[in-house]
Amino acid sequence: MDPHLLRTFVVVADRRSFSAAAAELGYTQSAVSQQIAALEADLGLALLSRRPVVPTPAGERLLEHAGPLLLRHRAARADVLRAA
Repeated sequence: MDPHLLRTFVVVADRRSFSAAAAELGYTQSAVSQQIAALEADLGLALLSRRPVVPTPAGERLLEHAGPLLLRHRAARADVLRAA
């Protein structure tokens, strides 16, 4: 699972808006939509209902894991960079 796609998912779910997430992340709304579509394709299921933008049951479960996953990813990256 691509951490960039996961971060985009978290921001969209938090903001309940693709446009607001795009503004926060510095992407276009189209890029955010494409990233969410790629994450959903990777997992093989819908993570967000579109109107209104709310997490599906699978999206809710992913949100439970997203924070710790992203935190571990950042920690691992920092550790590797320190070792270099």
